[in-house]
Amino acid sequence: MPPVNSKHEWPYPEARRFPTGIERFSYRTYNWFENRLWPIRPLPFLTATTAATAFQVRDLGWGEIKEDVQKLIKPLAISVGSIYTTVFLLRHFLKYFYFSYKGYLFESPKKPSIKSMMWAALRKVLLAVAPPQLSSCDSLLPNLPLPALTDTVDRYMESMKNFMSEDDYGKLLEMSRQFVANEGRSIQRYAWLLHKFSENYVTSLWETYIYNAGRYPLLINSSVAQCTMYGPSDLVQAYQVARLIYIETIANLALDRQKYLAVGDGLMSTRHYKNIYNGCRIPGAQYDHFKWNEPAKHVIVVHNCTWYKLDVCDANGRLYSVDELAKIIAEMMERDDKSTGFIRKVASLTTDGRTEWSVNRQKFFIDNKHNRQLLELIETAQFVMSVDGDLNWGVESTAQLSKYMKDMLAGDGSNRWVDKTMNYAVDASGRAGATGEHSPCDGAELDHLCENVLNVDKQILVSPTKEQQLEIMKMSDEERKTLKLAKKLDFHEVEGMESEINRCFEQHQNASDDLHMHSLAFTDFGKGRVKKCGISPDGFLQMAIQLANYYDQGKFVLTYEPGSVRFYANSRTETLRPVTDASCKFVRAMLNEESTQEERRELLKEACNIHVENCKQVMTGKGVDRHLFVLCVLAKGLGYNSPFLENYANQKWLLSTSNIPNMTNSVDEDTSENNIMLGASFGAVAENGYGICYRFAGNRAIMVHITSYHSAPNTDSDRFGQHLKDAFHALADLFEAEPINNNVTKRV
Repeated sequence: MPPVNSKHEWPYPEARRFPTGIERFSYRTYNWFENRLWPIRPLPFLTATTAATAFQVRDLGWGEIKEDVQKLIKPLAISVGSIYTTVFLLRHFLKYFYFSYKGYLFESPKKPSIKSMMWAALRKVLLAVAPPQLSSCDSLLPNLPLPALTDTVDRYMESMKNFMSEDDYGKLLEMSRQFVANEGRSIQRYAWLLHKFSENYVTSLWETYIYNAGRYPLLINSSVAQCTMYGPSDLVQAYQVARLIYIETIANLALDRQKYLAVGDGLMSTRHYKNIYNGCRIPGAQYDHFKWNEPAKHVIVVHNCTWYKLDVCDANGRLYSVDELAKIIAEMMERDDKSTGFIRKVASLTTDGRTEWSVNRQKFFIDNKHNRQLLELIETAQFVMSVDGDLNWGVESTAQLSKYMKDMLAGDGSNRWVDKTMNYAVDASGRAGATGEHSPCDGAELDHLCENVLNVDKQILVSPTKEQQLEIMKMSDEERKTLKLAKKLDFHEVEGMESEINRCFEQHQNASDDLHMHSLAFTDFGKGRVKKCGISPDGFLQMAIQLANYYDQGKFVLTYEPGSVRFYANSRTETLRPVTDASCKFVRAMLNEESTQEERRELLKEACNIHVENCKQVMTGKGVDRHLFVLCVLAKGLGYNSPFLENYANQKWLLSTSNIPNMTNSVDEDTSENNIMLGASFGAVAENGYGICYRFAGNRAIMVHITSYHSAPNTDSDRFGQHLKDAFHALADLFEAEPINNNVTKRV
């Protein structure tokens, strides 16, 4: 057990052993009952059933029961039925009142309604009596509501009028009316049937057609990057690798046991957490699919383009300590068995288009018995850990920070097994990050994972000095005999493999070279100053992005921001459309030299208030885009010709944005600049647009990562970064006593 800081607690139980098959069957069986009985626990349910049965047969002797078991079965059935009926009614009350009620979102915390106060009181009772485990409440969440067709179309039309001329808008308006009056009504009926016979009418179609049907390479186009803290690492590379493997093994086992702390006290869907570890996306000729595996006893480590299987426990199931793992990692890094030739770039095959990769996977791995076994080790591993070279990290340089984040997003073409949900990477400085595959889970789950990792790594586990770490990593002759050393994966060369690997590697290099990353570590102020202005922090960022984009492009563009709908069963995300009449009025006022500071300030407040209101509408299932997406899929599948839906499907998100939420508040980013978390990034969705991922780093900083493509003549991530930095100051200055600098109006 590694030394820990007593001031902080682990966010999940710290396991000592890998569970046996019987142990895993036992706790999974218990959790199966837990998830179907909560807020009643399985043991109280069993106790009540036993007591009720005993009461009914109190007059019968044990010998009489042994002679005629039928005398016990009937009382037992009555007990189980009556008690479960009570539990069933209680759970339905909770589902249709407690979990379905969202009125408190639209009320002032200072003046809640009686219903909201009753809801809050019930919440306190439930959390005190039966605090939920990770998935205790998942089956109680309400189904995602299906909006009325006219409501969705009206909201969509309202969101589009700032992007087109009056003539074009008039044509689209007429098209929408024809849609509602004709084919839209028929397609909506099928959507209603889908809604009635599934807990979530969106998710299965979304995962199939948005993710698994995509034939493009995943890196840059779909995957996301997760990064570590702003400050320097106090761990040497091998020791940091060992510590991450240890932490994430514990987290993996905690998830499997359902002991991972549920965000939102059970009010939010946790359906996709299990996909973070052990699983793998499997390429197909037309559609991919995700394959989940039970927790693995090994991880895959890649060092110097050489792949290794590393066990996390000994033959008896005892988990290796951080120190023991550090010895195994250090020994692996010192070997002279590194791969040579084109095999060093074997992982570049996974960076290819999905159809091409499915063909090569079959040819080079499935059809080759030896390579098939190695592939199975990779695809069933907990995760992949890349031990990288020196990335020349330096927070004082935007260029170096951007280079680091770009590497986390794209890798080098040979050090990521792209199909795995998590690919961790630790560079020579000991700094860690990760590349996440997006199809099996969303950013919120990955953010939760990363915050817990940073909490344990930086605040709970005590770090030895670098001298002590170097001493710890030395392996004795006895340890060399007892510890299970990393096993190299020797891939067999197959005819045609060399040319395909070289093609894929070159193709990825070209894509990576085209990616333009600009990482802005804005430390002039953070959430604290924005809150003093009395406006929504996310609204502030979105209005700053809109202003910066107008500086950059001279027009308003269709903007995507993911909104949470995790209040509903098996939910993913919905689209929050930040461009509104209010946001456009604000931007125009900022560009108008005759506008006063007070006018601009009031317009900003109004725009932020509307943004918050729209966010609440999305959270309660009243979004636009997932409903229209389902109608598009149904129309195509049923053979409907719909000009309105075709027009919708062809729209381009020239601004794709995402706010990285703070899921746990476990790391105090205000205590030190070194505690600031860098956040995440993703590739721009449109070839001539921007991808902007941002987060507030406590009250002291804003972290923004901007992507575009060098091949696009109209975009420049560095230029946009400067515009955004100026926009931050311009918005914050509206709340200062001195007038703002009207030079801001001369950018366009």
